[in-house]
Amino acid sequence: MSEGDFFQEIEHEPIPWRQYQLHVPVFYADFMFMSVSMLAPAEGLRAILPSKRLNPYRITPWHGALSITAYQYRQCDLGPYNEVAIAIPVTIDRETPLFTGSLRKMPESPVLYVHHLPVTTEIARAVGAEFAGYPKFIAEIDFAEEGNWLTCAVSAQDSKILRLSGRKLDLERVPRYRVSPITYRRGYFLRSEFVISEREMGSSQSGQDVQLELGEHQIADELGGLNLGRVLGYQHCPRAQGILTPVFESFAA
Repeated sequence: MSEGDFFQEIEHEPIPWRQYQLHVPVFYADFMFMSVSMLAPAEGLRAILPSKRLNPYRITPWHGALSITAYQYRQCDLGPYNEVAIAIPVTIDRETPLFTGSLRKMPESPVLYVHHLPVTTEIARAVGAEFAGYPKFIAEIDFAEEGNWLTCAVSAQDSKILRLSGRKLDLERVPRYRVSPITYRRGYFLRSEFVISEREMGSSQSGQDVQLELGEHQIADELGGLNLGRVLGYQHCPRAQGILTPVFESFAA
């Protein structure tokens, strides 16, 4: 599949908004990401989730998972920007089988409750918050390469939130992937879908390939209070394309 094929025959409707001309769905023509999923006590995750309808994955009888994904959107309908998603993989109104994500495979199209979503531009913040309830706020998000490692440093209001470092891994061709972000607004959950193209990606389950350092920001304190455990998975993708749909489902929390 050539790169241009990913967006072919998809209606890309212009929508006037404030002084801007937006497009729906949002096309991400070129982006990079690195992501880590870590073991976290289920009790702590449930305290974060805004409704008992959401259930964290049952990685063990006592643990779920928390994911941190850093995106560098180099070419996008909203202009270039960086973003870091702190999210919890969940199911709605039911629990996953025990050992999902450890002895059992993760669902092919996971649902993620988006808990924090710092971004680097005002238009990305405003559009995401207004149209889909994303918990976005402006932050400094800087990527750097240090030898065979890629790092992402996140801070806000002169306070360090986190620094995520991941090893550049050997790449393999992987298929198209879909994830459903869930947000919470005014008593309702809102669901969208983010489709990521076929791509080359490196994956590892070794804690030796990824490092997470927490700062002194209140979000760092919250993450530190979760007593995050071992690394369940780490991915590094140097280039991909994506499509973010509008909200297409809402349900009472």
